[in-house]
Amino acid sequence: MKIGETILKLREEKKMSQEEFAQYYHVTRQTISNWEKEKNYPDLQTLVKISDESGVPLDSMLKDNFSMVQEIDKKVRHLKIFKIGTIVVLAIVILVSAYIGIQNGKQDHLVRTYEDKLEELGFEQEGNNYCLTDSDFKYDIYMFDRPSIWKWNQEMSDREKFIVATLLVKNSDLEENPGITIRKTGDFITLYISRENHLADDGSTKPKEYSLDRNGQIKHKEKMEADDYEVYAKLKEEIENGVKKLNEMYSNIYE
Repeated sequence: MKIGETILKLREEKKMSQEEFAQYYHVTRQTISNWEKEKNYPDLQTLVKISDESGVPLDSMLKDNFSMVQEIDKKVRHLKIFKIGTIVVLAIVILVSAYIGIQNGKQDHLVRTYEDKLEELGFEQEGNNYCLTDSDFKYDIYMFDRPSIWKWNQEMSDREKFIVATLLVKNSDLEENPGITIRKTGDFITLYISRENHLADDGSTKPKEYSLDRNGQIKHKEKMEADDYEVYAKLKEEIENGVKKLNEMYSNIYE
């Protein structure tokens, strides 16, 4: 007997409507209708229950309903694939989470070590930056967001390894004391001289840039404007001392 006929006969014997029969098997009325019309089939557990209550042996139902057997087999195979896929996905999630956790732990340790080193050198935290001031200069190390500084390879990019020194002292021999800043990034040391007449296209002040060697000497004097060279000459000793200290700090922090 076909499974649809078996289910219909069992329902009629129990004198149940499709709605009542659906409640009995914890499914919807439409599901019962589909079973009876063999549009789809019950799962194996429900088939066992129907077999017990109808008196039709389970093996007989399976033999007489090949399409149902195929569907059940298909569902079982899909379930196995789903379970395997779920296990694989969970394993990947666990491994990725563990890797991220380990890397974040290393990252936090390196940042703490980096910050401890700055504090040992006398730097003090001001907001997100670290600063140190002596008699001539204020030295700044600007802290970016940690993920942009500490890559997963646990290295800082060269452009993020820098120290900026701003001259604090004024020279009485100069009519105008311009802003003097020195920046060291890797092997590059740059002197910035900011004057009121150094203007960008939008009218804002734009510092002039000059390359310094490791000793604080101007590399290309011939390219300096006369007024800027006068400033450099008057402040040469302070600039050279500032560069010397920048080199020492840079070596202690980054090398």
